[in-house]
Amino acid sequence: MADKDSEYGFEETIVTLIDENGEERDFYIDEIYTVNDKLYAAAILGDDEDVTEYYVFRLKDLGNDDFEMEDIDDEDEYNAAADAYEEKLDERAWNMIVDS
Repeated sequence: MADKDSEYGFEETIVTLIDENGEERDFYIDEIYTVNDKLYAAAILGDDEDVTEYYVFRLKDLGNDDFEMEDIDDEDEYNAAADAYEEKLDERAWNMIVDS
């Protein structure tokens, strides 16, 4: 089932990234959101059945609906983006409880 972000219109996406060991890994883009007018993506390993980790990337708009995922080197920026994602997870969990 494709789910679209209301502002950007992204559908569920699997991307292949190179990890620190040079190996290709598939990641599911779980959420795309903005913090302080910057666009971020939260990614989860595609083969991880018990999701315990996520990764946050800054998205750079290249135009023509193309985006590039960038590492976030600034610790404060990363923490703000990660906190915003965790708030979205909490909201999602709360909505599941309320809707059931």
